Amino acid sequence: MDNRVKFKKQPIRHIDGRPLFIPDSGYEAMRSDLHTGFINKLKTNLKKIPWLYSFIFYFIAPALFLGKQPKHIFSLTPKNGLVVEIGSGNRRIHPEIVNVDIHPWSMVDILADAHDLPFAENSVDGIVLSWVLEHMHDPVKVAAEINRALKPGGYLYLTTNFITPYHPSPKDHYRWTADGLRTLFKDFEMVEIGPDVGPTCALLSVFQEWVALALSFNNKTMKDFLWISMVILTSPLKVLDYLFIHYQSAETITAGFYLIAKKK
Repeated sequence: MDNRVKFKKQPIRHIDGRPLFIPDSGYEAMRSDLHTGFINKLKTNLKKIPWLYSFIFYFIAPALFLGKQPKHIFSLTPKNGLVVEIGSGNRRIHPEIVNVDIHPWSMVDILADAHDLPFAENSVDGIVLSWVLEHMHDPVKVAAEINRALKPGGYLYLTTNFITPYHPSPKDHYRWTADGLRTLFKDFEMVEIGPDVGPTCALLSVFQEWVALALSFNNKTMKDFLWISMVILTSPLKVLDYLFIHYQSAETITAGFYLIAKKK
């Protein structure tokens, strides 16, 4: 394990040589939830091939990421500082980042739950939480855990959904306005907040789901097939957000926000 990482006092178990901080029952439940439903099974299998999943996610899905991106946190944190991504999935955004997830993907370093981070108090220089907050059942607790783990002056980079359809992975609990994010992270100094995925992507994601629903004749398999077809056919229109995301009112109908905050 990276010698920069300091854990709070607790028993440490290991799985495949990696620290595991999730009880057995919770760990198995979280993993099994990732394999329910055709779309979740498809995403889980695609994540085993990171380059293919990234290609599909960034070029075919109705999402165009135009705000500050996760790597920006490394311009804010000290050289050789500890930066952690919570809910990393099977990707590594920077060679020096420490990946945390509930699923034992090949690129995950620590298996832990965002509601109960294993890190010692005031021990982390930066935390990335990218498209994860909406899936947390207790976001207030997650925010408190991030605040506890970060050093004073440490940075949080976060992205989350505003206007997007329900997408359990494994669960999907919340949507966030800019005001809601400011309230949730009221104990932090707000550095920057703005649209990351714009209004065209919001429209496309809802339209694709609506067409698939309307033409499916209430058949779940047909609906999933139609949704994939609509995504492939209409997602190229997302390039319009290169223009619209800069409009002053974009945040009223944006698909998602990015946030950069500093621990006081």
